Amino acid sequence: MVSYAYLGGLGAREGIPAVHTWEPPPPEPPRAPVAISISISAFLSLLILLPLFLFRANRCSAAWWIWLPVMISVMAGITLTCRMADNDRSLAQAVDSLIVGLAAMWLLMPFLASRYRIVALFKSLPVLAAFNLLAFVPTLWADRDSWLDLRPYLAAVLALASLAATLALTFGGLSVRRRFGRVRFLSWLAVWTVVAWTVIALPFVMIGSLRSDIEWGQSLLAILCATAISLALLLPLLLLSFFQPFYRVRLFGFLKVPLPGLSAGAAIPLGMVGVDLSK
Repeated sequence: MVSYAYLGGLGAREGIPAVHTWEPPPPEPPRAPVAISISISAFLSLLILLPLFLFRANRCSAAWWIWLPVMISVMAGITLTCRMADNDRSLAQAVDSLIVGLAAMWLLMPFLASRYRIVALFKSLPVLAAFNLLAFVPTLWADRDSWLDLRPYLAAVLALASLAATLALTFGGLSVRRRFGRVRFLSWLAVWTVVAWTVIALPFVMIGSLRSDIEWGQSLLAILCATAISLALLLPLLLLSFFQPFYRVRLFGFLKVPLPGLSAGAAIPLGMVGVDLSK
């Protein structure tokens, strides 16, 4: 397409004509919606869990029930994240990575449980954090120009989320060690999740308040949002453990609370969780 422009400011008939050629840009090829592409990447990251079914404790059909809450969490988590964060791919993949880490923790609970809650805490934290980061690394590689650019703040968020989840589960089990109830445990879990995120966020809030004015209302809202996300991701796995016998034994053994039908002070026999937990 050729058009003429008259320069010089002398009117439409007295200026010097200049000729330029303009061509419309080529149409962009159709792309899949962001939510669909994120969902595909999220489901591919779930393949990380497949090797865990090779362990003897997971070589049974009951272990595969884990996929039900995982799929529910992935679909709900990605949908809500895309709506709330304007299709932010990184944030959606971070939520998916947390789901993968929690599912890996559930599959490895026979090896993470211990006679001492503090030992179980220190065994669970690196496992959960490692699977979170492992599921998120492909996304970081795909989104960045250099594989060395891993955006440390996202890795830190995943590590802190792992810490909050393990602390909440450990202290939630401690709070119901004498009398377990599903609603009672979920209530204590919510309380300890708020406490965990508050303790984690407190140093950052204090540093931010020293450097500049900080909005305390926004900080409180961020803590509540992190708590809600953590509980939403934990809830499907907890519901599975409440009603499915295979995972119920695992969860109760990890929390060191008595199974229904046992005496209030009785602990779950170590042989019921699949491995020797004497160490």
